[in-house]
Amino acid sequence: MSFISYAQNFEDVMLWRALGHIKNGFYIDIGAQHPVIDSVSKAFYEHGWRGIHVEPVPEFADLLRKDRPDEIVLQVALGDNEGILELNVIAETGLSTAVNDYAERHKSERGFTPEKLHVPVLTLKSAFSAYCGKEIHWLKIDVEGLEEKVLRGWDSELLRPWVMIVEATIPNSIELNYSSWDRILVDANYQFVYFDGLNRFYVAKEHAELADSFSCPPNVFDHFQLSGLSGELCDLVKNQYESRLIAKDAEIRSGKDELYAIEAQLRALTTQQHSLTQSLAMAEQHLQEKQTLTQSLAIAEQRLQEKQAENDDLLERSQWLENEWKASQAQMHHLTFDLRSRSEELDQLLASSSWRVTAPLRRLATLGKSVPALPGNLLRSTARAVMPVVRPVALMAIRKVLANPAMTKKALTTLNKVPRLKQKLRRSAVYAGLINEQRGEIYTGTHSMMQEYEGDRSSISIPHQQDLSARANRILIDLQKANKVRR
Repeated sequence: MSFISYAQNFEDVMLWRALGHIKNGFYIDIGAQHPVIDSVSKAFYEHGWRGIHVEPVPEFADLLRKDRPDEIVLQVALGDNEGILELNVIAETGLSTAVNDYAERHKSERGFTPEKLHVPVLTLKSAFSAYCGKEIHWLKIDVEGLEEKVLRGWDSELLRPWVMIVEATIPNSIELNYSSWDRILVDANYQFVYFDGLNRFYVAKEHAELADSFSCPPNVFDHFQLSGLSGELCDLVKNQYESRLIAKDAEIRSGKDELYAIEAQLRALTTQQHSLTQSLAMAEQHLQEKQTLTQSLAIAEQRLQEKQAENDDLLERSQWLENEWKASQAQMHHLTFDLRSRSEELDQLLASSSWRVTAPLRRLATLGKSVPALPGNLLRSTARAVMPVVRPVALMAIRKVLANPAMTKKALTTLNKVPRLKQKLRRSAVYAGLINEQRGEIYTGTHSMMQEYEGDRSSISIPHQQDLSARANRILIDLQKANKVRR
C-alpha cells in the first residue's frame, strides 16, 4: 500500500520515515482538528495505527468520531491546570485559539468573527494517566499559542513518546515562538532533530537512533503521494499541478492533433504503399510475362532459324531437282529426237530398193541359220497352231487355282521346279488380267533391263513405251546403254 500524505507540512512523511517500520503503532494527536484535511494521523490510521485525539471544537470532534469510530476522541482542552477555558472558535478553520490577541489579529487581518466557547481543561498527566508507562510512538501538539501550558501539565517520566512534534511559530505566521517551552523538552531528555518551518521535532534520548531519519526534508526517495487535502501548501502544490496539468492537457491536445495529422499522413502513406505494392506486383507479373515471352520468342526464333535452314536446304534441294529435271528433260528431248531419227532411218532403210534387193539373201541366211534348229521351230509352230484352243482351257485352270489359296501354294511349289513353264503361265495370267502386274515389263522384255539401272539415279525411265513396237523398244534400250557408257 502506498503512503499518502494528508498533513499540512509533510509532518506525517517525516514521522513515517522514522517510524514506518513499526506495525500497529500508537499516537496522540493534541489539536487534531479535521480527520482528513491537514491531518497528521490519517496516513498512519490507513496503515493500521490507532491513537487518541484531543479536539475541543465540537464540529471537528464530531467529524473525528464519524471518521474514526474505533479511536478515542477527547473533546477537551489541555493546559497546566484543570478547569474551564474560554476558547475563541473560528469555524471551519484550524485557527481556533484561547489566546485573545491571536483571535483579534485573525479578525482584523482576515475578517474572521470568533465565537466564544467554554470548554473543560485537563493536563497531559491527568488526561493520559491510563497510558503511563505504555509505548507512545509520537505525540503532536498544535494548540494555537498554548503549547507552553500544555507541556507544563506533562509528566515526562510517566509519559514518554518516542517522537514529539510541537508547533513553533505564531499562528498563521513565520515568527518563531518556542523559546519559552523548548527548555521543558530538553530538560526531559529530548533531543531536537528537525525544524520544518512550522514545527520542531524532538526524539527521546532512549530512541536516539531515530535522529538520523530527520537529517533532511521530505523528498522523492520517501515515495509518498499527496492527498490534495492538506491546506495551503497542498493548495499551492495543487494549483501548480493543475496549471501544469492544464499546460500538459494543451500539449497533449496539440500532440493529439499532430498525432491525428501524422496518422492521416500514415494512412495516406499506407494507401500509397498499398498502391505501390500492387503496382510492383503487376510490374513483376508483367516482367515475368515479358521474360516468358522473351523465352518463347527466343525458342520461336531458334525454331524459325531451324526452319529457315530447312527451307534453305529444301530450296537448294529443289533447285538441284529442278536442274536435274531440266537436264533430264533436255536429255529426254535429245533421246526422243535421236529415236525418231533412227526410226526414220530404219523406215528409209526398210523402204529402200537395196533392202528389197537383198531380201532373198537375208531369207537364205536366215534359213541357213534355222536348219539346225528345225525340230524346235517345228515344235514352236505346232504350239502356236494349237495355242488358240489350249489357252482358254489353261486360263480357266489358272483362274480356279488362284481362287483357292491352298491350290495356289501347291501349284507354285510344283512350278518352281519348272521355271520356264512358270514364266509362260505367268505371262499368260498377266496378259489375261488374272495377276495385277504391269504388262509392259514382261511383255516387252524390259523388266530385267530396268533392274540393271535401279541403283543409278541418273537413268531415264522409258516414257510411253507401250506406244512403241518391240523393235523400237529394243533400239531405245540400246540408246540408253550407249548414252550411259558415253557419260
